[in-house]
Amino acid sequence: MTVLIRLSSPEDAGAIARIAADAKVAAIEAESPRVRKILGEGRTYVAINDDDVIGFVDGFFTRDEIGRRRYELDLLAVAREAQGLGLGTRLTAEFLAAAAEGGAQHARALVRAENAAMRKLCQRLGFHCSRASYALFVGERQSPQGLAPENDARLLSVDTLGYAGVWLEGRLSQESIDAAHRLASQRNAAVIGAAIPSKALAAAALLRANSFRKVGCYHWWTINL
Repeated sequence: MTVLIRLSSPEDAGAIARIAADAKVAAIEAESPRVRKILGEGRTYVAINDDDVIGFVDGFFTRDEIGRRRYELDLLAVAREAQGLGLGTRLTAEFLAAAAEGGAQHARALVRAENAAMRKLCQRLGFHCSRASYALFVGERQSPQGLAPENDARLLSVDTLGYAGVWLEGRLSQESIDAAHRLASQRNAAVIGAAIPSKALAAAALLRANSFRKVGCYHWWTINL
């Protein structure tokens, strides 16, 4: 099997959506203008065999707490018939090289604790795993009320193949949650997420009180570029 790695195009949307659904990594709407726009932005890579897409990797830029450009490894999946050939490693390596060329100083991935295959891939490529585990909470956008509250959190507006959303980082409070809903409304984003230390029981209770649900236990894997 001769496999090439290239940037995606909007025409790859259907194959990428099928691979993502089969791997259960995301529900991607292949005909969505937003998805097709992302696939034409030069941030998604695909593995090709005989003109067929057999794997993909996608991510996006953010900035960390001190303003450094950071790349987020968001989705990675390989078709069943092509697994075991090292394509996940090849795709991620290409992704990281492009991130460095794009000015990212480091990259990270939020990896589910039981995802052994992804943990091994991260180790192989030189990522470092956080000592602490994190609980991922996700909520749906609600209509904001009142004036924009002041808060100490960092709000990251993200646009992925699976969703448009807002991520909460830093100090979590009712004011920061309200601010996230406001930003999500402004950006027409449907999802709000927060990854908090698993031992942060008060923060977890606050998120649950705001109708967030816990979706799993994760670790941050990071690498300098």
